[in-house]
Amino acid sequence: MIPLMRKLAGLFLLLATFAGAVLAQDTQTPPPDQSTAPVKPKHTYPTPKGEISAGFAYRSYYGLTAKSIGMIGAYGSYTYNFYRWLGLEGELLGVTGTLKVPAQPSESVHVFTMLAGPKIYPLGHHKLDPFGHFLYGEGVSVTDVPEFADFGQNTIVNHVQSWQAGGGLDLSLKRHWAVRLVQLDYASSKFLGKTVPNQGSKRVSFGIIYRFGER
Repeated sequence: MIPLMRKLAGLFLLLATFAGAVLAQDTQTPPPDQSTAPVKPKHTYPTPKGEISAGFAYRSYYGLTAKSIGMIGAYGSYTYNFYRWLGLEGELLGVTGTLKVPAQPSESVHVFTMLAGPKIYPLGHHKLDPFGHFLYGEGVSVTDVPEFADFGQNTIVNHVQSWQAGGGLDLSLKRHWAVRLVQLDYASSKFLGKTVPNQGSKRVSFGIIYRFGER
């Protein structure tokens, strides 16, 4: 897990550096020979009180066959900003995948997470907003086991503690609208029990954002 967390930290640092370079270009003063030209008002990006985001989500899952499977679905989140650099985020995620079991019919797996935690904007709010977050809460897995041999159809439901850490990059389009260019996370939900290793999951998301209010 540590090497993956280091990769996430490196990627987050790269996103922040890229966003900082773009912001630096926006704040450069015009050359002296252009001082008499009309000055275009600088566009500002105030800190919103809240924002709602929704979109596509991919999440890996560690199954009983000791193999990771890819699951796709959607996420929805709400963030309340206390300051220009700090907010509180709540997120719901739902993804679905198919787990192939040797010599048995494939199983349908559904994973849901309900998480909340701090969200940090290291550069505040601008046209490009890198962010990082750590979310904690509950994870639920629902596995539909089809009828096989003398065993009837069965549904297995597990509730576990879950957490997620990572970050992403948002691009402001208008005053109230933005897009989530990318969000990368490492998630842990030990649906197979705490003694089973390597149950970490990789998460990738894209989406749209609606912002309201002003801090």
